[in-house]
Amino acid sequence: MLTPLAALVLTYALTLGIAALAAAILWRPLRILLGEICGTEERSRFWTVWSTVMTVLAPMLIVSIGGMVTDAALLVRGTVSAALTGVLLALIGMGYAVWSRSPRQA
Repeated sequence: MLTPLAALVLTYALTLGIAALAAAILWRPLRILLGEICGTEERSRFWTVWSTVMTVLAPMLIVSIGGMVTDAALLVRGTVSAALTGVLLALIGMGYAVWSRSPRQA
């Protein structure tokens, strides 16, 4: 059994680790892709940073919605599941935004 404070810290630490890993993996390819779509370095940099922040904040928000569990195994399982759901939702949103603005061949 974890104390409520320890459970909260573990929840946010796991979520931040998962989200930061996803953001770090996507940083370079996203910057290249957005550079092609946006046209200028300044726009590309802004949208890359914005997308990275959303990739981190979406999982944190999803995890914050859930209830607090003090059993360590259930906490880790629920946190990882919620964090991955948040990353997936952020990626779906970014994927749709990029897809809808990508030039298409006729």
